[in-house]
Amino acid sequence: MLVGAIAATACVDSAVRTAPFRVRPDAPDPGSLAGPFTGRVVDSTTHAPVAGALVYGAWTLERGTALPEPAGAREFVGSTDASGAYRIPAMTGVPRGLRVTEFTLLVYKRGYVAYRSDRRFHDLGPRMDFAQSENQVLLERWRTELSHARHLRFVGGGTAVAALTQWELADASAELDGTRAGEDLRPGRGEGQYIVAAQLLTEADIKARTKYDGGFETGPLSDEPDTATYSSQHFKALGRPETWDVAIRLWRLDPGKAQERYEELLTQLPGIAEKDDIANRSFQATEGDIRGIGFLDGQRGMVVLLTCGTNQCASIEDAAALAGTAYARIKSLVQAPTAPPPAATGGTK
Repeated sequence: MLVGAIAATACVDSAVRTAPFRVRPDAPDPGSLAGPFTGRVVDSTTHAPVAGALVYGAWTLERGTALPEPAGAREFVGSTDASGAYRIPAMTGVPRGLRVTEFTLLVYKRGYVAYRSDRRFHDLGPRMDFAQSENQVLLERWRTELSHARHLRFVGGGTAVAALTQWELADASAELDGTRAGEDLRPGRGEGQYIVAAQLLTEADIKARTKYDGGFETGPLSDEPDTATYSSQHFKALGRPETWDVAIRLWRLDPGKAQERYEELLTQLPGIAEKDDIANRSFQATEGDIRGIGFLDGQRGMVVLLTCGTNQCASIEDAAALAGTAYARIKSLVQAPTAPPPAATGGTK
């Protein structure tokens, strides 16, 4: 038994390459590529916390020693809280024969220059100040003279990232065509508040409600690609049938279009019962081994559909609780638009 334990420990240690960053900003010891990772995101000028920023972590996997080859990747998608803090749980369950060779953190918030843990934006040089724990991210405000095309290349891939950066594509294309006017190309565009489905629910949220003790593989659903107005996140239970899966879909639309999309869902899904206990309107749906909760946030122009297998969500109340968590996340990340002031009445003096 002792020999087996030692061998197992050796396998775990060799599954993760030595990290190029420190465990803490004030410590010389190397960190762990597996994590966990913690830090705080603040405005570089005011040092005010930046809430609601996308936090995207990606692990790169490799197999083989003499001739190593890529073996996929794992990702984490989350957001900073009201204090600007983020926490990325440790990556676990590295398959036998694979090892973690790289971890990259991206922090993205519209109105700021993105932050990457491996390199800087302005000169693309290597970043040397990233730390695994207690890391401080200083986000610089975006300036009109900066290049959106360069910024998109710097930010890189990732489905959740691509959905959030859709708004930059018009400016990037204009730059490449030589038609950039030096200001916003589309009227009415402020900083905006953009979120994607992956920010609405986490693995920890699901486990806290359902007591599930396994792991998930996460990523977008394959039935429909993410766009500027639609995104999805699939929590695929590892080694379990689909009845253990959870999925969440988010549509971000104009209020009128959001109402139409919600009405379409009411006609498309079987076994619907309207409840209106989440946001402005909501429903419950059941079909076979799947429980579903949909809701409409009319003010923010958002429609959410959460589906959960019956092994994961033992009751419709479990699914409703997860949908409630997603709605709470929306309210914390996106301000509701303020109502316009009432029109003046009466004549002028």
